[in-house]
Amino acid sequence: MLKLFKVILLLFYSFNGLAIDLIHSPIGETRIDFKPQDYKIIIKKYANDNIKSIVDSQSLEWIRFNETLLVPRVRVKIRIKKTKFHKTINYKERSYNFQESQNYSYAELYYSLYEQKPIVITDQEKKVAEISIEIKPRKKNTLLVDYTCSRNQIEIKGIENEYLSIGCITRRIGNFGKEKPMLEVSWISPDLKVLNAQDPPYYSAFLNNLPIKVEVLNIKTKKIKTLEIFAKIPKRLHRLFTAYGFGPYSLHTKILKDQEVIKQKKVDIAPALFLYANYKISETTSIRGFNAAMFQESVFDNAGMYLGSDFGFSLDNRFYMTTLLGVQYLYFQFDKDSSQISEAIFPQGLEFMYRHAFDIPNYIISGGFFVSTSETIDYENVWLRWGKNYFWELNLISWGKDEFQATTWGLSVGFPFKGFL
Repeated sequence: MLKLFKVILLLFYSFNGLAIDLIHSPIGETRIDFKPQDYKIIIKKYANDNIKSIVDSQSLEWIRFNETLLVPRVRVKIRIKKTKFHKTINYKERSYNFQESQNYSYAELYYSLYEQKPIVITDQEKKVAEISIEIKPRKKNTLLVDYTCSRNQIEIKGIENEYLSIGCITRRIGNFGKEKPMLEVSWISPDLKVLNAQDPPYYSAFLNNLPIKVEVLNIKTKKIKTLEIFAKIPKRLHRLFTAYGFGPYSLHTKILKDQEVIKQKKVDIAPALFLYANYKISETTSIRGFNAAMFQESVFDNAGMYLGSDFGFSLDNRFYMTTLLGVQYLYFQFDKDSSQISEAIFPQGLEFMYRHAFDIPNYIISGGFFVSTSETIDYENVWLRWGKNYFWELNLISWGKDEFQATTWGLSVGFPFKGFL
């Protein structure tokens, strides 16, 4: 019973002090578009001042808060008739000053559409007005589930044309070799407020597949109801992932002397086998290994191990580059009567990855290349992949040293094998 109580305590919590930073948060992808007619500006006056406010029609942006949660912001323009006293704008623990013209004072600032905090204008510490923006209701495209939640199949029951944005991050808990996931979800809504909780965003943690139930108040209708959040949580989190692949490849090999071809073999369809491994050190660093083997008359085997470090994130973190620094092993034999080459080589590479390609969750387009760092060895390895769990791969490998050359290319299909550690 005590263990269950501890689990329940983890299932819902709200943090204080995690106010959304509208200024420094990176720009995310626009998943829901708002037009000027979707806004309603509400000005509540406490004094007889001529105040006007509009939303810049081209200013809508979705910012990514805390790496997971997409929140919309707009720029609000405020104009007020100039008086002998200097008025101040207070919004989200920031104070802004007006610019002055001959007859008017004016200002412009970012406003968070989903937080519903008012802009307060004061005159010598006396409240002059409050400005807020209400999003008009619509019947579709009101729920935004971020791509960070796509692997967990997030579902929410109880939403009734209310706007809500939800994001996810998976934490590793437990001892090494027995690590389990804890899925943290964060969400925010301009329409819903959690009863007896602090300001949004709101946070919940999944430890298993049981749903989380949250009692909320619709601030417009004053109706109290229960939201249910569902998620798929794996029982284990592994660090080492393996996969295998195979496919038909062309294998062209040559023996040269004084740049002239002495012998050559051209096999248009040769069996090719591939092995892959990826050990995650962190979310952005991993140790990667591969082995590509082709054999039909000639034998060509190429293996490598690399440290991969992600960098250059863009397009709302869906596109990024990875440096590949490491070593390879190469084995080649033209035929049974020829000598064997078995040695370490040191090509270095770069890989790109584009996640959720064509707006299909978890589908990935990736590609990269290795090039030789040695003047005595010619080596290029270029690949392009597409897939989700299983994947298709186009690959070209070209190698040459002394009197030997080998070139192979083709299409293979890869499958996940097993996770370890």
